[in-house]
Amino acid sequence: MTKQKQEQDIAIRVTLVGAVWDALLGLAKIVAGYFSQSQALIADGIHSLSDLVTDVFVYFASANSRQGPDENHPYGHLRFETLTTVFLGIVLIVVALGIAYESITAPASQAQFTWYGLAALVATIVIKEAIFHYTKKAGDEIGSKMLVANAWHSRSDALSSVAVLIGLIGVYFGYGWADMVASIVVALLIGKMAISMVWENLAELVDTAPDPKLIAQIKETANSLKHVMAPHDVRARSMAGKIYLDMHIHVPSHASVSEGHYLGDLVAYTIKKAHSQVQDVMVHIDTDDKIQTESFIHESGKPPHLKLPARHQILADLGFLLRQHTAYVDIPNSRLHYLNNQLDLEIIANSAKIPEGADLKQLTARILQELQTTSYIHKATVLWAFPE
Repeated sequence: MTKQKQEQDIAIRVTLVGAVWDALLGLAKIVAGYFSQSQALIADGIHSLSDLVTDVFVYFASANSRQGPDENHPYGHLRFETLTTVFLGIVLIVVALGIAYESITAPASQAQFTWYGLAALVATIVIKEAIFHYTKKAGDEIGSKMLVANAWHSRSDALSSVAVLIGLIGVYFGYGWADMVASIVVALLIGKMAISMVWENLAELVDTAPDPKLIAQIKETANSLKHVMAPHDVRARSMAGKIYLDMHIHVPSHASVSEGHYLGDLVAYTIKKAHSQVQDVMVHIDTDDKIQTESFIHESGKPPHLKLPARHQILADLGFLLRQHTAYVDIPNSRLHYLNNQLDLEIIANSAKIPEGADLKQLTARILQELQTTSYIHKATVLWAFPE
């Protein structure tokens, strides 16, 4: 089973458990509130049922957001989870406004203190706090901000039930207005939680960078590796608690393409191993003599290093210049080094294929002399391969 499938199963299981309890507690509080004539208790029951509505949305989002990338969603579907969280926050803001309006405009409270109302509230406080810890632990385990937000939604239900309990106690001692005040407190708790939820996830939708402290820790992780120097130009975005990272690193200037690729893979693996919330790392390789940033995009004219010829043109020139040496010079495997806005060249030659009696030093001197006619080669070297 893939990691994404495991995370999806965890999210669905946790959400279903919470939904069952939300339904039972919501109905119990509404019934108890009706017979107690308590606006606050009924409002708290509606709050629990609103948890059930959010559980439904979370369930469908969990079932879809953990799918892998496809042609239309190359980064995967995690933003569905973010968008769902924003939508849930908006729904809860509307619920909070409705509860507050009903509390203020309703006739004078006729609430009565009842033991079954008290029992419903105490049960809600205990069960919803347990659901909070259960859901938050699962959300932290799979890195799901949506599950964590849903967990805090459960805790807000427990806190609002505490407020309602205080209101009923006030009614018991003859303070009828306490019920209305408690229901307004419920609305404020829901509204505050919803606004925080919307704000945080809107920031994610517009690609706000993650915590700078985390980015600094990631750079330290990359910088701890040998032959990987000065991680820079780090960019990161969040998707449902997962981090997608782009970064530049330095490698030795004469490292081969395959070595640079190896070091890039090593950096990506090490970062993902040390920081579980990092989902993907794209590494750009820079040589240790030059920081290659995107700043040249905003400059006028072509940057100096891009004015040098590309490999296909250089090989064509070498084929003409070294036409008398093609028997033993391996032109296609020539090594090009673009360093300090200049081009260094390494010519690969096979000593086993030179004419009988020829002198390697003389052949090397002739090759280098014929390369001097090119204006773009800063330094040329001939590397002879000897048979075993």
